[in-house]
Amino acid sequence: MIGWLSGVVLTRDAAQGLVVINVGGVGYEVRVSLQTLAVVGDPDELCTLWIYTHAREDMLALFGFATPAEKQLFLMLLGVPKVGPKHALSVLGGFPFAELVEHLRLARHDQLQKIPGIGKKTAELILLSLGDKVAALASDPEQTAPTAAAGGSALQDDAKAVLVDLGWRLKEVETALARVVAAGWSDEGGALDDLVRRTLAQLMDR
Repeated sequence: MIGWLSGVVLTRDAAQGLVVINVGGVGYEVRVSLQTLAVVGDPDELCTLWIYTHAREDMLALFGFATPAEKQLFLMLLGVPKVGPKHALSVLGGFPFAELVEHLRLARHDQLQKIPGIGKKTAELILLSLGDKVAALASDPEQTAPTAAAGGSALQDDAKAVLVDLGWRLKEVETALARVVAAGWSDEGGALDDLVRRTLAQLMDR
């Protein structure tokens, strides 16, 4: 199961809503929302995405998200009857994340129906199923993954673990991480994916 990818953008296709990321010489095709696509860099730029692996008998697909919060909402949407990955991505791409969460929290049927492919019945199902579940996202739309601790040392330890799992040596990671912190990165209000991305950029810039 793939939960996170970081590599270099090979291609990005707005028409199909997908990017191809080169991770260690392997090109991963990842489907993304329009909101995530907007923050994915151009070819040859570094890209970091949180991943959901969708497996069926006739299909194996990766879906990518700019933040853990967007991934969490995607999973919530998949739990709605008759809403599959395609509809879930359409909903995520319909509005900026914070605005979308607000529409869901306040049960704004009319706003959801403006999203291509989302009719009245689907909008009602989404709002009925999600209900108060989006309240936490509304209070902190850029929340980090549950494993990301609030303290600085714990957050940096999590970043080290991610990069070591990707194959980097611990000493190299620690040196690169120290450079990121020295450059002004602060644990206060920081996110794990941002810290990992910055540290990885240092590692690749040696």
